Amino acid sequence: MSAKEDSLNFNEYGELVLEGIIASIPSIGAALQTAYFGRKNEKRFKRIESFYNELSKDINKLHAQMATSEQIDSISNELSDFMEATNDIIESQSSLAKRSMLHNAFLNILTSPESVDWSKSRFFMSTVSQIDMIDLKIMFAIQKIPSNRWAIPEEVERALSLDHFFSIGLLERLTNLGYLEKRLGSITMNENGTNIDTYYRITNLGNQFLDFVMNPPVSTNTQNSDN
Repeated sequence: MSAKEDSLNFNEYGELVLEGIIASIPSIGAALQTAYFGRKNEKRFKRIESFYNELSKDINKLHAQMATSEQIDSISNELSDFMEATNDIIESQSSLAKRSMLHNAFLNILTSPESVDWSKSRFFMSTVSQIDMIDLKIMFAIQKIPSNRWAIPEEVERALSLDHFFSIGLLERLTNLGYLEKRLGSITMNENGTNIDTYYRITNLGNQFLDFVMNPPVSTNTQNSDN
């Protein structure tokens, strides 16, 4: 292992420095260090443990559809990077919704490793930490609109009971990520200023992202038992 690979990353170094500063506080430093960092590490471990326990249950249900050991070996580098990104998100964020997204993505990779676009999956993973459930609700709301129509912000606001400027901010964030596209319409001027009609619709990339993180594989055993 190279010195670079073995060295602490910036966040780890910063956390060690902070831990040292807290520990050095007179009289109560050690107690504060234990109270914060001990509890923090315990929560991190429990999140990771819970995630992989739940993943194990679904892998067992999908065992007939799982990749072979040889297939896993062939993507070991990419899978290692994916797992590291997954663990980082789980450790740093408490959102159950995001854990569910990562869970679904992991299962999709393990059942169809040959069809994974790793460049896109890395991009998808980088955005999981940036978005919230409200972003997903917006994408699903717009996804339901017929493909020959574009959504206007007011439709999203009414559907999800959002403040106007909050919805605009969210729509723009999703547009910047490439999950929505927008077009501009008529420009009108009134006493309140200039108004530009803006329309949004989901992109192919947005649909692929939702498939990756929201649509886990279905067990063929379950399908067969329903027939």
